[in-house]
Amino acid sequence: MWHTSKGDRTLVGAEAEVAAHAVDTMVDALTNFIDDDGTNDDWDNISVFCESGVALYDELPPTRRIALLREVASHLLSDTSSLMPLSAYAEAAVAAIYVEVRDQVAIEIDLFPAGFEAEDRSDDPEENVTWRELVLSAYAAVHSQDADGGATFAKNVSEPLLDLPDPFCLAIERWEPVIDSLADAVLWDRDFEMAGDFLDAEPRVSQQRRRLLGIDDDYFASIAPDPIGTEVFRLISETRSIVRSKPR
Repeated sequence: MWHTSKGDRTLVGAEAEVAAHAVDTMVDALTNFIDDDGTNDDWDNISVFCESGVALYDELPPTRRIALLREVASHLLSDTSSLMPLSAYAEAAVAAIYVEVRDQVAIEIDLFPAGFEAEDRSDDPEENVTWRELVLSAYAAVHSQDADGGATFAKNVSEPLLDLPDPFCLAIERWEPVIDSLADAVLWDRDFEMAGDFLDAEPRVSQQRRRLLGIDDDYFASIAPDPIGTEVFRLISETRSIVRSKPR
């Protein structure tokens, strides 16, 4: 359960599917930078291969990113008994998830501009769904008046509907507003982008700024989880179990 901009809810259906695919892809990439003893490896190259552009998320080593993604995925995609407290790190991770969606759409446009060719197609039809189709399905679910899974929040969405690209559109700039809309349906706001300004300020100044903007005291103070040793491999397994239980 997540405290989203559209109310307290769990992502379901196509909206959950696109987020789950993104987290799965992110964890797979991060796993390549972890040694057998669970320590972070090749720190120099992670910025090349796993950079999201979300500063607060990118500053974390691979093990902590995985631990954070596990917490976020659990609350976004599972009907947990309690809400995950919103923090700068938690919302930065959510933002990074949708950056991953954008990046995968861009990669797909380069590699499979017209969708999967016959030799690239799987015997399982669900494996042949493109990222672009996932994004369109998620957008339709978020903005449908009759969204499946009880997503009644859709009736209160006030933003005008976008002029959607077709499933084989090759212009990434047409896809970016659609993906941003998906992120905005989850993110409470983007206060996490101001983390540096608050963390570098004197405590008194930081407190005054938070009160002025209505930001909870713990929002920037909460830290990302830090797994010990091989605990990270359990977190990898648990995260995959969560995201791969969603329709694929």
